[in-house]
Amino acid sequence: MFYVVDTHTFLWYLTDSLLLSRKARALFDLADKGKAIIVIPAIVILEAIDILDKKKIRFDFETLIAKIQVSNNFIFSDLNWSLIIEVNKLKGFKDLHDRVIIATAKVFDAHLISKDGLLRKSYVRTIW
Repeated sequence: MFYVVDTHTFLWYLTDSLLLSRKARALFDLADKGKAIIVIPAIVILEAIDILDKKKIRFDFETLIAKIQVSNNFIFSDLNWSLIIEVNKLKGFKDLHDRVIIATAKVFDAHLISKDGLLRKSYVRTIW
């Protein structure tokens, strides 16, 4: 099964934050055990770069990339035409990042792991 993550959820996982819910932690544990696939949208990586550059959290970008590269259960979702078409269908969002994250979940027919209230309200298949 595929799960898409938003930026904060992914960073909380990487930093072993107590802000990560038990359900979210369990899904990451499944991925670590090879029983689920976590999809990381390109926009999440770009947002993470911005957060790391602003020193809002202590974490190394190379460590973030290494986590994705060494695991078969964490995959990077790049920008492509299918995603762009899906983003265009989503209206009423203030933030383009949110549109890309939800569009990625739709393209992968995946659940979304997020605490974000707007994302949870906008995408029914959200887990927190």
